[in-house]
Amino acid sequence: MCQLRGLRNVQVLSITQISGRLGVFDTVLMMGNNFGLFGTLKRAGWLLARLRCITSPRARIIAESTDPYQTGAAEHLAYHERNRKRGRMSGQLRMRIRYKKYATPWFDYLLASKDEAKRIVEDSGWSIGAFVDGESGRYVAIIERAGI
Repeated sequence: MCQLRGLRNVQVLSITQISGRLGVFDTVLMMGNNFGLFGTLKRAGWLLARLRCITSPRARIIAESTDPYQTGAAEHLAYHERNRKRGRMSGQLRMRIRYKKYATPWFDYLLASKDEAKRIVEDSGWSIGAFVDGESGRYVAIIERAGI
């Protein structure tokens, strides 16, 4: 799609494959609930450190998430409880994408409340600058390099 829109240097990579070879960025955009790409608390710390290495001193990450606790659905609440019993975050999903005969490997995807997002970012060299509320528990976190 990017190439169709006129971009000349397009690379399709997993978030874990990003590196300084891509350049230095002022903004990392993680819309479409893609705060979830952080996956787990441990992986979030690793990715935030990696993003720090490829961003400018005044960089921002704009990341969308959904608060998993904004539900009354019994099956969601039961899933949260199973996760906690397993030592996982309540909104940590284990999933894969399927299309016809194709399927990705299983991966973790993280839905986090605003308080959890603050804890995830804490001590990472980043901080939450602001939250922008959306509908049905959705929000956008404006994550800034510490020291701005």
